[in-house]
Amino acid sequence: MMYFIVRNFLKLFLVIFMGFRANGTEKVPMKGAFILASNHVSHLDPPAIASASPRMVHFMARSTLFDNWLFKQVVGRCGLIPVKRGEADIGAMKAAIRLLKSGEPVFLFPEGTRSETGEMQEAQPGIGYLSLITGAPILPAYIDGTDKALPKGAKRITFTRISVCIGDLIDPNKLDLPRGKKEAAQKLADHVAGEIKRLGETVAKKQKIQ
Repeated sequence: MMYFIVRNFLKLFLVIFMGFRANGTEKVPMKGAFILASNHVSHLDPPAIASASPRMVHFMARSTLFDNWLFKQVVGRCGLIPVKRGEADIGAMKAAIRLLKSGEPVFLFPEGTRSETGEMQEAQPGIGYLSLITGAPILPAYIDGTDKALPKGAKRITFTRISVCIGDLIDPNKLDLPRGKKEAAQKLADHVAGEIKRLGETVAKKQKIQ
């Protein structure tokens, strides 16, 4: 319940002040586990993704955010997965695996951290491991405009248009992946990053036409 209260409040804010819109929402599976993945350029990215998804998604958030009492009492009750920064957090990975195996969707950024240039950084293998271990398909999405609204280092929001474009579901079983788990995880992560980039290029082309 708290998740949708917070999500609806954030979506209302984005729609009113940022002209928010989402394309491809019909591609979000309404049943079963999947991993939602997008580019990462701003703190506004999670609210944008939550607003675009008609289904509750479990987000990964750095554990230090839970030190804030208000965050912990409100946003912290929205099914977040605490992640320790600067180390391989096995506990967070296990929590994500449990959620996926129970049929719940999980969201994460393939890059692992925000991009300072706006361009996709090299994908980390974590998303590949999660998909291969659980068998969960991956749903790519591209977020546009948050880098202008609240770029890394900015202290205030600039009111500009934000949108999310959701792509087609990626089934790892249909990809030609290496036999080695490490190599397969990285190749899958790279494939997902490539699909996110492709969505971004499609969005850019449409904007030029308009």
